[in-house]
Amino acid sequence: MQASQLKRVALELGGNAPLVVLEDADLGHAVRSAVVGRFLHQGQICMSTSRIIVDARIYDEFVDRFVAHVKTLKYGDPSDPSVSIGPVINEKQLRGHLARIDGARREDAQELLGGSPERQVLPPHVFAGVTNDMTIAQDEIFGPIAPIIKVKDEEEALCVANQTEYGLSSAVFTRDRERGLRFALRVEAGMTHVNDHSVDDTPTGPFGGEKNSGLGRFGGEWILREFTRDHWETIRHSSGPYPF
Repeated sequence: MQASQLKRVALELGGNAPLVVLEDADLGHAVRSAVVGRFLHQGQICMSTSRIIVDARIYDEFVDRFVAHVKTLKYGDPSDPSVSIGPVINEKQLRGHLARIDGARREDAQELLGGSPERQVLPPHVFAGVTNDMTIAQDEIFGPIAPIIKVKDEEEALCVANQTEYGLSSAVFTRDRERGLRFALRVEAGMTHVNDHSVDDTPTGPFGGEKNSGLGRFGGEWILREFTRDHWETIRHSSGPYPF
């Protein structure tokens, strides 16, 4: 193949976003952000929070608060302004979600919240006691199912966050902003948000991922850089010295 036939591409290929809650996080803020990151648009966003990773020292309190908040979410007809969770996109997706739920049960994840689907509306499901090797943690769920993983400290949280073939978006919660920035730099992802959910996005930000989450960056001038190249041009206005 001649080089002239090669095409340059920018690709977004999905993700498995971790949301890490360190032991010094503002729990109220972390819980609300995790709920939004997981259940916004029924979780049908490439940047949705797929795994919630929580330090063991605050794990129980976080789980209690998270479940309590999710219980307040109304699901059903999205034309009702009070509804937070509507239907998944099609029947095939629903069957896939039900298979993941059954798989999580077989793998001994603790189902804290669930319910039967009403047509294509799947009630929010919450699983605790999840380990990162479970299918529910390794798949891009793309639905209203929240797995919560307990870790012993910051280093294990980072290790678990990076143990995925994907690397699109991510988030970390801590009261220490500098600590959050240091943690964010070690996450193998194209985007990491400190004290915000993983769905955070702007029209001009460098949207894109690492590993199997794609190639390149989108948004504003970033996509222009992907598809353009600098061409250096010079003009000499008079003769000058040369070495020979």
